[in-house]
Amino acid sequence: MRQIKNQYLLPFLILLYSATARNTYAVFMGNFLSAFFAFVFTVLLVRNLSVADFGYFSAFISLMILVSDLSDIGIGSSLSSFLPLMESKPDRLQSFLKTSFILQLSISVFVLFTLMISAPWISQILFHSQLFVLHVRLIGLAIAATIMSNFALYTLIARQKFMHNALLTAVGGVVRLLLLLILISVFSVTLLKTVKLQLFSQLLLVSFAYLLVKFNFLKAKTAPGDLKKLLSFTVYLGIARGLTALSSRLDVLMIISLKNATEAGIYAIAARVISIYPLLSGSFSAVLAPKLSKIKNKGELKKFLIKIILATGVLTLSALFMIVVSESFITVLFGEKAAGAVPVFRLLLISMLFFVASVPAVSLSIYYLKKPQILTINAVLQLFIVFFGNLYFIPRYGSFGAAYSLILSYSITLVLTSIMAYRQLLRHHV
Repeated sequence: MRQIKNQYLLPFLILLYSATARNTYAVFMGNFLSAFFAFVFTVLLVRNLSVADFGYFSAFISLMILVSDLSDIGIGSSLSSFLPLMESKPDRLQSFLKTSFILQLSISVFVLFTLMISAPWISQILFHSQLFVLHVRLIGLAIAATIMSNFALYTLIARQKFMHNALLTAVGGVVRLLLLLILISVFSVTLLKTVKLQLFSQLLLVSFAYLLVKFNFLKAKTAPGDLKKLLSFTVYLGIARGLTALSSRLDVLMIISLKNATEAGIYAIAARVISIYPLLSGSFSAVLAPKLSKIKNKGELKKFLIKIILATGVLTLSALFMIVVSESFITVLFGEKAAGAVPVFRLLLISMLFFVASVPAVSLSIYYLKKPQILTINAVLQLFIVFFGNLYFIPRYGSFGAAYSLILSYSITLVLTSIMAYRQLLRHHV
């Protein structure tokens, strides 16, 4: 009996403590700590700002993340495709990394210059006022720093320095939280000071990032074909990433532009809590990827799909539980001023039911059926529904409108993804 147990236990323990598993734990822990510190930061900030000012700040953060994600144009993901194959040729690796860095830095400078020039226009379009020109320019500097710190994060992952990556990810959240605690303790908290805090934290983060990455690669000579090779690979990744970034970051920006800052603040409070579900789903999908990629027969796939469905069922039940306790949960965390976010929170939880339910079909399509175009179709459709849904619902229903768009988007894409995955699966096993 002991021999039989050891026969099954030993491979499991080897897998559990393997280098790949340890690297996965490191990356997940870095992301978890970053999300936790960001959550605490949000709780403290909501308690010290008005709902309207928190709405403005959330819009600035959405703008920062949206523009920095679009500015990546797929370079970060490309590094993970090229750099590991060059580890045995250090000169070649340094040359390619330098080319990538120069391209990303050029994009960062262009974005910064554009935002500085267009700040009055952006302030008028988004906030219907010229009072936020300085805020936009400060966020422009923060965007440039974010673009380059993201490049450092991708470089660390591509070089398989997962502990460094986890450390950098966690440090970003810690630094911002500590700066907020200092601001609360010593000064009064205002919108402008909070924006300056965000900029300062991004500057500290990018400085720390390049202490980890180092600039040795800048001494290398660039190879003529590297830029063409990089751009030809990044174009499709950049399009997919851009579509995803747009659909996930339009909500707060469109609410503040089409309605007002208070409505944006109400929505942002609820959305901040909801963000844990995409994080958990993404981590879960990352765990599924290697296993699904290796499955060869129908019987093994069926057993594994049952496990996936059960796991997503647990996430679904947690969302249902949160709907029940939503009122006390939101008001205890953020105070009575956040009571208006409770019904929006419930609607966003409903949207997460559809989002989480799509994990099996999406994972099956990408990793087992090798049909990433299904995901691309999803991204295009979601962007279309979210954008035009927001245009219709937000002027009529305010913060509720963006939640309605997400429910519509995730429910439709769940059905279509499931149908497409099922049809591809039938063809796969013919």
